[in-house]
Amino acid sequence: MRKILFVILMSLLPAFHVFGQTALPSIMVIPSDTWCNENGYMNVIENNGVKMYQADYRGALVDSPDLKIVITFVNNMMTEFGYRTVDLEATLKAIETDNALNSVTFSSTGDGFAETPREQMSRVAKADLLLEVGWTMNEVGPKKSLTFSMRALDSYTQKEVASASGTTSPTIAVELPVLLEEAVSSYAYDFRSQLRAFFDEMLQYGREMTLEVRVWDNAGFNLESDMEEDMLGYMIEDWVYENAAGGAKTPATASENVLVFSGVRMPNVTPEGRQVDARYWTRSLVRMLRDNGIDSKLYTKGLGNVMIVLGQK
Repeated sequence: MRKILFVILMSLLPAFHVFGQTALPSIMVIPSDTWCNENGYMNVIENNGVKMYQADYRGALVDSPDLKIVITFVNNMMTEFGYRTVDLEATLKAIETDNALNSVTFSSTGDGFAETPREQMSRVAKADLLLEVGWTMNEVGPKKSLTFSMRALDSYTQKEVASASGTTSPTIAVELPVLLEEAVSSYAYDFRSQLRAFFDEMLQYGREMTLEVRVWDNAGFNLESDMEEDMLGYMIEDWVYENAAGGAKTPATASENVLVFSGVRMPNVTPEGRQVDARYWTRSLVRMLRDNGIDSKLYTKGLGNVMIVLGQK
């Protein structure tokens, strides 16, 4: 295994050179939704008549020794590549002890804003990429083969940035780690090139995120209200235009009570080298609103989705 990983690592050196001194992203390996569903670790929850599917990562880690083998294998591979890995089990334990306000926050009027378990996990772990893994053991007579897949998701947007899969040759009585090594080595180069394309785009244009601005019903004003400098909604649009790193800057949705900027690019780091997430990036917008006499409440959904509600704290 180490020989194969060394060869793959050497192929990654050009990508490391491209990044220069920029820190490579951190990665958390998780089982895919498909694997969780096929193995009985998917819960179905009804919310106001709408079915929601929630993967039971904690139960899978407790019950499935193979899952721990796979996560350890992929973590080791990512470490060999030079990435920092975030442990799934430790993250889940941190969430279990987290205050309930981290998953559901209420305003002073009782209005609530919830985040999904996946979004909460991203926020607590602060991993840049979620690496979903899934596998199926194929058996034909005495011979076995392994079909293995990996899918990298940007934890800021939940968008897929890389994917690959491979199947080993049929063989007799081979252990899971050996089959994993063979399956992954067949597509690691292609997977690496997809990740590199994502990193190149991120370095050039900044990190993608979503900013949503809303107004409480009892605020007494809306986004079309006139301020000293301009109309409130226009002031917010100007702030986004002046502070975005690149990409879309005009709102995807614009009305008297709602502004949604989808696909906005924010800087990867501050001039001092501090990593930027959506909450940190929007702090100066909150200050600008406060300086103009507008109270606001900032809510986060994961690392790359922020909602600011105007009218009260």
